[in-house]
Amino acid sequence: MTGVFEWLVRHEKLVAAITFSLVIAFVVQIKFCKTRVEPDASLIVSPQGVSQTAKSSSSTNGIAGRWEMSIQRRKGGTQTWTLTLEQNGEMLTGVLNSEGGDLPVAGTIKGKTINLSAKRFGVTLEIPATLNGDTMTGTMHALTVTIQWTAKRM
Repeated sequence: MTGVFEWLVRHEKLVAAITFSLVIAFVVQIKFCKTRVEPDASLIVSPQGVSQTAKSSSSTNGIAGRWEMSIQRRKGGTQTWTLTLEQNGEMLTGVLNSEGGDLPVAGTIKGKTINLSAKRFGVTLEIPATLNGDTMTGTMHALTVTIQWTAKRM
């Protein structure tokens, strides 16, 4: 144990630099997680620019809008998140608002099958779902974590 302490004393500047770097990285992460992210405006088409096919697909599937998600916690209970989606034909873009911050999502809808995904810090969050009227159900996957969820139109 004294050997470790002596090494720390000899390399005091290195330890201080690493500690400072970690504190800065932590502050940047906290700042990033609290930043509100809006859907990319260049991907959202105004109603005048949407083709008839895209319009009929949107009205048939009815996926665009705000959804209140109930997320099952791993240790019991639920969290409430908000999912805001925009639709252009089969393409979906939006923002997932959670306790951990805002996360841009993108994906597709084909019939009643929805496939959304998001990426943060090199980890991909897969959010597949099934649409049934004004409700969605699915299972999120990230690394080895799998979480059940449901969503209702707001």
